[in-house]
Amino acid sequence: MFSQPQIEAMFREFVTVQLYTDRVPVGRTQVPSAEEATAFRDEKLENYALPYYVVLRPRGKTLIRVASYDQGVIPSAQEFEQFLRQALEVARRS
Repeated sequence: MFSQPQIEAMFREFVTVQLYTDRVPVGRTQVPSAEEATAFRDEKLENYALPYYVVLRPRGKTLIRVASYDQGVIPSAQEFEQFLRQALEVARRS
């Protein structure tokens, strides 16, 4: 899905971060640890879905949730692209 040209183009509009909350794959390094990432997810995002896609906007030291996609499987590139476009529009207005 993420290698689709339209999704790659949309991702260029964002700073992307991959946060492992269940376990960090062998050969990857993540700070914070998976346990700390889980605590961050639980306390700040209040969502336990995996996978969970969220668009955040920094405001000082606070993160503002702009949009989230927690439906698990992404049915189509078009639907995910629409999610990203809407999130980008909201982020630009705020």
